[in-house]
Amino acid sequence: MDQRDELANAALETLPITVAVIDEDGEILLTNDTWRAFGPDDHRTDHVGVNYIATAKADADTDEYARRAVEGLEAIIDGEREMFTMEYPCHSPERKQWFLMWAKRFHVSGELRVSVVHLDITERKLAEITVEETAAELREEHRALEHVLERVDGLLRDVTDAAVGATTREEIERSVCSRLADTDPYVLAWIGRVDVTNRRLSPREWAGAGDVPLEDETLVLASDENHPAVRALAEGEAQVVQDIDSFDDAGRWWPAGAGDRFQSVAALPLRYGDVTYGVLAVFADEPAAFSERELLVLDSLAGAISTAMNAIEARRMLATDAVVELELAIADPDLFVAALATELEAAVTFRGLTDEDGTPIAFFHADRAVDGAPDAAAIDGVTDVRILSTYDGGTLLEAALDDGIVRTISEHGGTVRRFETRGDPSRADRRSAVGDASVELTVDLPNGQAARSVYDLLERRYDAVELISYHETDRPRRTPGDVMARLESSLTDRQQTALRKAYYADYFEWPRNVSGEELAESMGISRSTFHQHLRTAQRKLLDELFDSADHASGLRGGETASNETSAE
Repeated sequence: MDQRDELANAALETLPITVAVIDEDGEILLTNDTWRAFGPDDHRTDHVGVNYIATAKADADTDEYARRAVEGLEAIIDGEREMFTMEYPCHSPERKQWFLMWAKRFHVSGELRVSVVHLDITERKLAEITVEETAAELREEHRALEHVLERVDGLLRDVTDAAVGATTREEIERSVCSRLADTDPYVLAWIGRVDVTNRRLSPREWAGAGDVPLEDETLVLASDENHPAVRALAEGEAQVVQDIDSFDDAGRWWPAGAGDRFQSVAALPLRYGDVTYGVLAVFADEPAAFSERELLVLDSLAGAISTAMNAIEARRMLATDAVVELELAIADPDLFVAALATELEAAVTFRGLTDEDGTPIAFFHADRAVDGAPDAAAIDGVTDVRILSTYDGGTLLEAALDDGIVRTISEHGGTVRRFETRGDPSRADRRSAVGDASVELTVDLPNGQAARSVYDLLERRYDAVELISYHETDRPRRTPGDVMARLESSLTDRQQTALRKAYYADYFEWPRNVSGEELAESMGISRSTFHQHLRTAQRKLLDELFDSADHASGLRGGETASNETSAE
């Protein structure tokens, strides 16, 4: 399996939507982890081999949605249509749920395949129900406001349809802004994104009613913190100015005509989980236009927009090898790498990471010989520090971590490539700026949203965080983590730990700086057991490497490949 296939498979497994692939007979060939986790905890299954269409047909006589699903899928298989979508309820005794079914045909090696995606739209549907119930109550209480309620219903439906039906983020942004600007009393709408490199919020798409002058309004996050769009981004919830005339800073950064053309504004963050896609800003030509009910509608719209953007981003991640490289400098003596360097009075370089019984274990190299391990209790985020080997000019250590920075990066799909101190460790208590005693961190992340989320989390947690570089590339760099990802299905936890410990401790160098007995002791096992784990892991590693090379040469596990491997 090549690197592109590995990335696609890994992304498929982490998607927050259920995905299955069926063949032209309707048989399920592949599902992802979310699909397998959908059933009861004690009955997880991938359903591979089950006939998806036949199962739906069994309920088609009594279930309208099952009948529509069968008709749509058969039309795709017969070539009558390329794609099929359908919203449907899937309620349980405990809760109500709704899903969007999305199916599309494609071919692999000349064989017809159909991808079937089920997107949870429960939050959007519940918001719609809430709006509809609110609308019904208002119609009873205030017949005179019926035209306003019709506008709300139409706005919710139109904007949601535009968001769900779009194929790109730009299309979503353009359609949403245009529809909002055409809705009275709104006269201007824009959707902005944050540039991580210069910490600015800029509109990407906007639309205005009538002759409203539009300007490319760029907001600096550090100095425009009073702007409702910046506040919405920082606080993660809607921000409203009901009367622009009473807002002192409005004339400085509103579009031309503040207080004349624009009387009130609402800004809402576009967030899906902990990933932020931007901010929606809506301007009205009358004061106090954003009542509690109006904000409920806009919040529902923001949720639908964010969900659609997430789905598009998920599809894009499956089809590309793009990766974001984020390089940061962090100045904070409480960061465990900086604290470790201070305790050791040495420059510290990150060697790699493994997991031992659920605890992250990081390996570090100190640039001087150290007599004894520092006290882990004196270092926040570290539960244990051990010296693996000491030799002329350096020390190899391992540290058991409970610091959230490593887990945060991992949860956002990131890979740590560099994590080391710079400058004089004795000056690590300088807190004025990122300077001589900083820690430099380089990570690969799957997209710009993940990069921004990681940056924001680090900036909130540590004293000073400086962005050194932000680089998007078409292919991720090869890292030790890539190899371990390919081996993960075959290596046991003990075999993986033994292999990582030996590699990071330079066990394979000559002369060796650490013995097998020392590594075995660090794992709490006998020397013979350690070597057994290590030999088994090495064999699996070589099998994986030789198989990859054979596939790249056009071999598919045939006799020639087997004979060549045996001859070696």
